[in-house]
Amino acid sequence: MEMGFCPECDADIAVGKKPFVGQKMTCPNCGAFLRIISLSPIEIDWADDDIDDYDDDAEDVEDDDDW
Repeated sequence: MEMGFCPECDADIAVGKKPFVGQKMTCPNCGAFLRIISLSPIEIDWADDDIDDYDDDAEDVEDDDDW
């Protein structure tokens, strides 16, 4: 089992047997939303909020006041 450290609280985090760059997880100690940014050595950083991904989609939705 591969291990990393939470950048928020420095807790050990098990990242699984086959971690991958971009893998998202939540720290079991402090609840921080994290992602793996490097595999050798395992390096974990804060994940970008998924809200940013949805902002682009919101522009594609038309406002339909007819319903």
